[in-house]
Amino acid sequence: MNSPSTIFVDSDIFVAMIKKTDANHQKARLLYNKLEKLNVSFATSNYVFAESITVISRLINHNTAIEFINNMRSADCIYSISQVTPEIEEMAIEIFKKQTSKNVSFVDCTNMALMKHCHFDFIFSFDEIYKKNGYKFAK
Repeated sequence: MNSPSTIFVDSDIFVAMIKKTDANHQKARLLYNKLEKLNVSFATSNYVFAESITVISRLINHNTAIEFINNMRSADCIYSISQVTPEIEEMAIEIFKKQTSKNVSFVDCTNMALMKHCHFDFIFSFDEIYKKNGYKFAK
């Protein structure tokens, strides 16, 4: 990554960075610290935001989910939150229809549609489904 890039952040990363006992906690933190030093922008979606809140609340607790909400909505938040529009949702439906694995969530498909629509360069996720669909991982 030599030029400025936009890194799309998936919910598994938010959860892994917050939940200290997550199997990917250390890996997520190390990669985030590496990416933060580069000239990159971080983006996510309103769907990922909602999914992250739910998972954090279930796996950790309600107060941690509220803290996540407050951090993501603060003026100094480094993540831009893109909205999944009806157009992007239609793209996601088409992507979902083409999937052959039952392990691909509709949120994953909205992420792929949004990345394509907004020309995001890389995804920050541990979910291999993105690689199988031709998306590049942030490294």
